[in-house]
Amino acid sequence: MLGFDGYLLAFIRISTFLFAAPPFRQRGIPPQVKIGLAGLMAILVAPSIAFDGEFTRHWIALVVQEVGVGMLLAFIVSLVFAAIHFSGQLTDFPIGFGLATVFDPQSGMQLPVFSQFYNVLATIIFFAVDAHLWILRALSQSFHYLPFNSFFSLEFTMEAFAALGKNLFVIGFQIAAPVMGTIVLVDVALGVITRVVPQLNVFVMGFPIKNLLGMFVIILAIPAYVALAAKLFAYDGILMQIIWGLIRSIS
Repeated sequence: MLGFDGYLLAFIRISTFLFAAPPFRQRGIPPQVKIGLAGLMAILVAPSIAFDGEFTRHWIALVVQEVGVGMLLAFIVSLVFAAIHFSGQLTDFPIGFGLATVFDPQSGMQLPVFSQFYNVLATIIFFAVDAHLWILRALSQSFHYLPFNSFFSLEFTMEAFAALGKNLFVIGFQIAAPVMGTIVLVDVALGVITRVVPQLNVFVMGFPIKNLLGMFVIILAIPAYVALAAKLFAYDGILMQIIWGLIRSIS
């Protein structure tokens, strides 16, 4: 039967993930709720955990290892939301909203307008497709595939991060592509107007035109954004593929 040491190690892995991974780390979620959820999950998964009491002599190393497992899994989720933030910045700057930042009370940071909009919409989609349930399920299953005193395969981890980075970079550009393409066409049109009618001040005309067209294109592109975000967070999506691949790789 799993002793208190095993319960505590399971609690450390789960609580580390909940305190470090978005959107669980948001300030709107009280710490007591995260601690309670981590404790409940540790109790539920405890009967299926194999734990050798002889490991307790390496207690500090086991604690550091469990913190590392939780942090690495949380870092993967953070990378996905960082790609959303990256796409929002690519959208904000061309239409002139790059300097118009708003305070995000959940993260405690100043974010551009549409970066904040994309983050909020991504969080809604994250919960709408039950990504939080799939991630918590994978976290509980990690004790079966990745027991105590074991760690991720270094070779697979590097390959997984390289593949994740490539996919997220592409998806970030796909989200921002409609606005970026529209603004390029607007700049070309303004350049032609400058040649034809040099008396017009295209710099003054360009700002409101880019703002209006940019917001119009963003509204039209929301269904495509939802589809891309769902592709990221779905059970068979990129995020879960990387998480399951890491959990099932043992060094």
